[in-house]
Amino acid sequence: MPAARRHGFTLLEVLVALAVVAIALIAALRASGSVQDNALRFQRSVLADQCGQNYLVEMRLRRQFLGVGTSTSSCTEADQDFVIQTAVSPTPNPNFRRVNVSVLDPDGHAAWSITTIIGNL
Repeated sequence: MPAARRHGFTLLEVLVALAVVAIALIAALRASGSVQDNALRFQRSVLADQCGQNYLVEMRLRRQFLGVGTSTSSCTEADQDFVIQTAVSPTPNPNFRRVNVSVLDPDGHAAWSITTIIGNL
C-alpha cells in the first residue's frame, strides 16, 4: 500500500504563487498609473480648449479687425494657468485674417491649438 499522502502546499508552490500574484499586482499598479496620467492629460486639454474657445469668442465679440502680428496673453481655468499665443496673418482677401491660436499648459507644452479665419465685421 502506498504511503499516506501529505496534504498542503510545498514551499516551491507557495513561492510560485506569490511570484504570480506580485507580477499581477505590479501590472495592475502600472495600469492604474497610466489611467491617472491620461485623466490628467485629458483634464488639461479640456481646460486649454476652454481657454482657447473663450479667447476666440472674445475676439469675435470685440468686432475689431485684427492687426497682423503675434501676441501672448494668459488664461486661468480651474486654478491652472495657461498661456495663449496668437499669430494673425493676412489672407489673399484683405477682409479676412488667418488666426493661429495655441494654448500652452503650465509646463510650456502645446495643449490645444486651432487655425481659423476671422473676417472684418
